[in-house]
This record gives sequence, C-alpha cells and structure tokens, in this order.
Amino acid sequence: MKLIPEEALESVMREEVEPYLAGLCRKGVWKDALYYELFLLPSAKGTVVISHGFTEASLKFHEMIYYLLQEGWSCAVLDHRGHGFSARSGGDPNVVHIDAFQRYVEEFHGFFEDVVKPAAPAPFLLFGHSMGGCIAARVLEEYPGEFSRAVLNAPMLGLNSGGMPPWLGVIVCDLMRLARKGKERLYFHSDFQPDPVFEEDCATSRSRFDYYQALRREEKALQTSAASYGWTREAILAGKKAVRDAGKICVPVLLLQAENDTLVTAEAQDAFIRRVQDGRLERIAGAKHEIYRSTNDVLENYWALLLPFLDGALRAQPGASAPH
Repeated sequence: MKLIPEEALESVMREEVEPYLAGLCRKGVWKDALYYELFLLPSAKGTVVISHGFTEASLKFHEMIYYLLQEGWSCAVLDHRGHGFSARSGGDPNVVHIDAFQRYVEEFHGFFEDVVKPAAPAPFLLFGHSMGGCIAARVLEEYPGEFSRAVLNAPMLGLNSGGMPPWLGVIVCDLMRLARKGKERLYFHSDFQPDPVFEEDCATSRSRFDYYQALRREEKALQTSAASYGWTREAILAGKKAVRDAGKICVPVLLLQAENDTLVTAEAQDAFIRRVQDGRLERIAGAKHEIYRSTNDVLENYWALLLPFLDGALRAQPGASAPH
C-alpha cells in the first residue's frame, strides 16, 4: 500500500484525499444526536466500522479511511457522544462526560444495526482505537457474531494513572459525584490548546500532528479536550469489565500495542488478549499511543500487519476458496 509522503501530507490531504472522500461520503445524524459518516464503494470487499478514541472524531481518521478505501473496504465511523459533531452530555462542550460507559456500547451497536448493516456490505470488521477500543471490546463481548473480526489499536483497557491505584481513582471520582461535581473537568486536564507541544503529543509524525491540529483550530466541534470525573470513573470500570469478560469474544482479534504508550497500560492489554479465544498481540516498535499517526517507516510495518488480518475475514466467508 502506498502511503502519503509525510513532506507533502497537508497538500495531498487537502487537494486530493478530502475531495475524494467528500465525493463518497454520506453524512447523517442517528437518533437526532450522533453524527456519522459512511464511505461506500460500489464493489467493496466488506466494511470496516471505526470506533474512535477519547476527544477524537471521525475527521481524524480520514487518512486511514482513505487507505482502507484504496484497498477495497467500505468504511463507517460514528462520532461518539460528547465528541466531534455529536451531542454533549455535560455543560462544557470541551469536556467529555458520560453517565454510564454502557451508553457508548449500546449507541455504537445501535448505529451499526440501524445505519451500517442496511447500507453497507458484509463482512463487517471492527476497528477501535483507545477509548473506542474499549467500546469495541465491550461490543464484541455483548453482541457476539455481529463482526467477523476486530482490530484493537492501543485499546483503553487500563488507564495510566501516574501511580494512583485504579480503585482510588474511582473513589475520588465518586466523591466528586456525591458533591455534584461529576460533570466538571478533571483537575489536571486543561482546556483546548491551539498550539500544543508536538513532543508531548501521542503521534510521532509531525506532519500528521500539524494537519489535524490545524483542523482543530478551524472547527470548534473538534476542540473537545478534557474528561469529567464521571467519564473517568466509567472509563476505569469499563476497562476492568472488558478484561474480565474477554473470554466471551468469539471472533479473531488483533491487538496492536504501542511500544511507547504513556496513556494506557500494556499490562491490561496483555491480560485482555490472553483471555480472548482467538487473540493475537503485536507490539509496534517506535510507536506512541496514536499508532495510526506514526511516521511512515512505522506505518509500513503497521499496515503490513493490519491489511492481511482484515483480508482474513474474506477467506473465512462461506464459499470462499482456501488460502494458498
């Protein structure tokens, strides 16, 4: 697969990729609240359904969607509640709040049932990054058989809390909720920063970092940047539940682990994949948390793992010929 040269990324994205995607994109709002995008090819291999991460949105995955389309996969992506162009649950639009993590799971599955399945071709594959990886894991556990296989990209199964035990984090968040401050910004999270420090970001490609940061400066809907105490509590508990119930997953899972991840723990990912019946873990050398926004030398290895795994769903289809 041919990657966009990093030195020309901004111009190629704005002049070629985004116009191409706009010509295929079908935008909509599900249940009057949640924004989505569908990219449907006339004769696709199948459909990859994307579950994005914390403070992200569909627009952040346009480069990835472009590559998947070039490889013959239709795509679907939902802006989760509190993100992008979807409805917010808290008072401050820049703070992500959720009353229960289960809401993400049910809404994502509802979007898949109501929007994706009637419009897009099978087989259906699930791609989840970070928070979206935890949502994806919970969907696989609760709704077996809906997806043929899944890729979990640096999934949020255990938060890196800087030495604070998860149980203590839950207690702190519970106390804030009792004080009616559950929707307030986590004390060490900040408002949107228009000019963040690249070296402190989760991407390793400067051009990819700069491109999306410019989009964020232009569009307020992309400036979500902090968690509430309520969201943090739910995220901790959801990760623990995803690991505990991983044995319920009955489809192949590829977990891509970033070597230099500082946001989520490798230990929780290791524990999760050991419980998955048909699970495989690949550690991506040189990558930070946002593996899909790495430099091209890392992405070459990344896509060399990802694409054959997706194509494996085609060989598993009824009537498909055996692989050579």
